[in-house]
Amino acid sequence: MEMNENKALEIIENMISHAKREIKDNGFYHLMWGYLVFISAITDYFLLMRGIENHALVWGIMMPLGGLASFIKGLKDKKQQRVVSYIDDIMKSLVIAFVISLLIVCLIMPMTAKHWRSFFPVLMVVYAFSLYVFGGILQFKPLQFGALFVWLSAGIAFFVGYDYQLLLLAFAVLAGFIIPGHLLNLRSNSHV
Repeated sequence: MEMNENKALEIIENMISHAKREIKDNGFYHLMWGYLVFISAITDYFLLMRGIENHALVWGIMMPLGGLASFIKGLKDKKQQRVVSYIDDIMKSLVIAFVISLLIVCLIMPMTAKHWRSFFPVLMVVYAFSLYVFGGILQFKPLQFGALFVWLSAGIAFFVGYDYQLLLLAFAVLAGFIIPGHLLNLRSNSHV
């Protein structure tokens, strides 16, 4: 079968449309999780400062809600996806590795009181790793710069108390997830 100019242009337009959607979808997840973690960290901090005993309960509410929203969005996206690219496969593998790492840190580490103080710094290291790799895959420097800020925040967080770790986490997700997430959306709306 011969390909004419119109068919070739149609294929190129479809590829560009797919890439734009992929970039925008990444912006959605970065924004959603960024805002959830930011709100949770700030809420936890203020409840802690007011002496509320169950201050950390916000995490047990917000994170499962985020997981449910991600799952539903993922199912919706999968139904709409017509083409799976090599980049999609890489991103899927990275997301799976990130989620497994996150679950190990979030479910096992709190069980060991000995290491509880390192929970948020270790979490930030996992965040930074995924942000840096995502930024490389998407060729999007703001994610990689955000990752550097998150790594710096993690390094500092090992030496401060829980209250300051919450503030460092909030600013880390602002720099690593929220700002790059908005920039990803702007990028997908303007060009690929």
